Amino acid sequence: MALRIYPNLAFSNTYSLIGAAAVLGGMARMTISLTVILLECTGNEQYVLPLMLTLMTARLVGQLFNHDLYHIHIHFKPGVMFLESELKSIPRHHDLVARQIMSDKVVFFRPVEKVSNIVDTLESCNHSFFPIVDTDDNGVLFGTVGRNELCVLLQQRAFGFPATEEEEEVTHHNAKSPMRRSPSTAGIYNNFIEYQNTKFFPLVEWPTLEKAYPKYPRVEDVRLTHTDRDAFMDLRPYANTSPVSVQEKASLGRTYELFRTLGMRFLPVVNRHNQVVGTITRADLSEESLAGVMLIKGKKNR
Repeated sequence: MALRIYPNLAFSNTYSLIGAAAVLGGMARMTISLTVILLECTGNEQYVLPLMLTLMTARLVGQLFNHDLYHIHIHFKPGVMFLESELKSIPRHHDLVARQIMSDKVVFFRPVEKVSNIVDTLESCNHSFFPIVDTDDNGVLFGTVGRNELCVLLQQRAFGFPATEEEEEVTHHNAKSPMRRSPSTAGIYNNFIEYQNTKFFPLVEWPTLEKAYPKYPRVEDVRLTHTDRDAFMDLRPYANTSPVSVQEKASLGRTYELFRTLGMRFLPVVNRHNQVVGTITRADLSEESLAGVMLIKGKKNR
């Protein structure tokens, strides 16, 4: 119609270029980069203003309906829980707290844990991090440990049995040489760590833990005997003893901000006594999970 009224308004190839820019802008929601790319393809600086106006309009109109194509592909990828830059206003105004969105089924380890419990837990769940809870101190949060570190420790056989009285006497007489070979675990050099008048070993240096990055071993690849499963592993040297945690009465907005700004994947929830009462993952902060929590809260308030 515009060409019929004004035959000399523009050529058809110009409309084709502007239409292609509008399609790309609505799909990718990019403005400046697409403008530069199309200008380099055409080599005509006269298209700067029309392209910028077209791409900006396509971006604004597209945002009214859905996200861009790359944003949608992130949600399609399994195992990737992407959090938006800001929490939507609907769940923010429902006064949700951490206790309402957390998972109260806490999978944890003790500071000194049996190898069989560690292996069975790693095989039965796919958690990336685990809280370390001191059950002898009323369930106080001691720290956190990752799945990758646990698999490396199992592969390096960083476990053993409590020292016997004879071994303790040898250690007492040979105090100048703490590194020694234990008869109960042949082939393992160790230095003991004492826990409740019991000594456990051995220690794995930090460079050994990081050497496996990024191809960490899987728990299925670790071969253990029945005797190994009855051994104990001291997790305290490898634990993050100052983990980021959140109070059970903390608001949803604060919890969401912690996850988003710190790039977290796991957040322990504690009470005022620093006892672990639950855990929060990125899946708990997804739109579907929050919608379910709001629905349950609405039914209780009826």
